[in-house]
Amino acid sequence: MGDEIDDIEFARQMLSLKENKYEENKSGGMKQVVKKSHKISTLSDLPDGILFNILVKIPPKDIHKYVMRVCRSWKEIVSESFFIEQNFMESKTELVIQSGLGRRMKTKLIEIRKEFECESREVGLSKLSKIHSSCDGFLLMSEPGNNGMLQIINPATKFCLTIPRCPSHCHHKACSAALAFDSSTKQYKVVHVVTDSYGFEIFNVSSDNDELHWERVSSPWEDLNDRPFNPINFHWKNPVSINGRILHWYVDSAEYFITMQVKEEKFSRTYLPERVKQINKKKNYALVELDGFLSFINCDSEKTMNVWVLEDFRRKVWFKKHTIVAELTNYICPYKSSRQDERRMPRFWNLVAVAGARNGEVLIIEHKKNSSVFIYDTKSKVMKPVSSNMKKLESFVPHKDGLFRIMKSIA
Repeated sequence: MGDEIDDIEFARQMLSLKENKYEENKSGGMKQVVKKSHKISTLSDLPDGILFNILVKIPPKDIHKYVMRVCRSWKEIVSESFFIEQNFMESKTELVIQSGLGRRMKTKLIEIRKEFECESREVGLSKLSKIHSSCDGFLLMSEPGNNGMLQIINPATKFCLTIPRCPSHCHHKACSAALAFDSSTKQYKVVHVVTDSYGFEIFNVSSDNDELHWERVSSPWEDLNDRPFNPINFHWKNPVSINGRILHWYVDSAEYFITMQVKEEKFSRTYLPERVKQINKKKNYALVELDGFLSFINCDSEKTMNVWVLEDFRRKVWFKKHTIVAELTNYICPYKSSRQDERRMPRFWNLVAVAGARNGEVLIIEHKKNSSVFIYDTKSKVMKPVSSNMKKLESFVPHKDGLFRIMKSIA
């Protein structure tokens, strides 16, 4: 038997055999095929189920660029809604990280593999701006021309849709925005807030109405005096999105955060775990998506960090999934590191979780003072700094490539 290969590589080899003219090499792109010792006649001879299982493992960007051009029958297979949904489930989760502001902004896609290997690549778009959120393979970002509008883009298919200017005339530089999906109406929605006193703004992207427009939703607080934050100093951040169906906002409260179920467009308070005895309001806790669930991560002390998961959203049931203890953590310092802050494990009180990876097994943690980034593996209990040439990282957005489509065009 030959050497073992992973599912994606096998699918790519099958694709090259079918076309009989393409092969992927290290430099990327598709070149002339090299005849291999193991041959099959044609993929057309395979049963439909096996062919489906091969094609579904190919990354979305390769399906859009190559597979759809092979033949009509393949194009029909990969265009079906069930195939698109299954292919999205097979797609790997990456982190869109951004650093700097304006023209100096840098954007990368990072995949965290086993043994803490980090592979980075370009997003694949010529013009990028501040990215707010990800949903079903789409990215919501500020329009690169600084015209005060938002754009929905799909890096895999190169789809781009510009959203009309919102009623609040926000420039989308210091606001909260997210792309979400209403499962009951099958519509994508953009949810935006710059100041809750004005209200939240919602745009139905996939609406069948001829006149598409923004709608205003009242503030989560009937009495603005009940807000837990000082509106002069508080700035709304992008919400934590759970599969694009539920959005959660940090509101500087030691008791609760604000939640919106997209299909109902109504706000509610979600209270923090009752057993958390002390919470420092100066953000020693974070809300992070882990494997499709909301996670509340807080520091009890300089040496302990707890990871709670909201395992039942409707009943508001929290479960403590991990307790990270400094003395039990294997800290790996980079070889010959010249940075003093990387030579020893930082105090947990100075850390804040910013994202998750590898189906919730890995936490991405940032140092609040020097912006250093660390990876923590919940299984091996290993922590390691992340080496990157990008300084002062501004955002971490979990993203999966996908082939989903938005049918409605906006003039």
